[in-house]
Amino acid sequence: MLGLDHYAAFLLSAFGITVLVLVGYALYLRSRLEGARRRGAALQAESYSARNVSAAAPRVATAQAASSTNGPNSP
Repeated sequence: MLGLDHYAAFLLSAFGITVLVLVGYALYLRSRLEGARRRGAALQAESYSARNVSAAAPRVATAQAASSTNGPNSP
């Protein structure tokens, strides 16, 4: 026929691996979708709005400004 008896092991393993990868990817996508739905439901329950959030936290200056442009003051 087509010589499938010669390539049967290769074809079965290739199709098996393909099916396993596709099933694993489908489970991964389902998990991501459920997580997104859960987060969406939680946000909707809280009535969260970006307009209720302040623009930015105040920044704290850690470096001291130089008191003189001519260099350090030494006696």
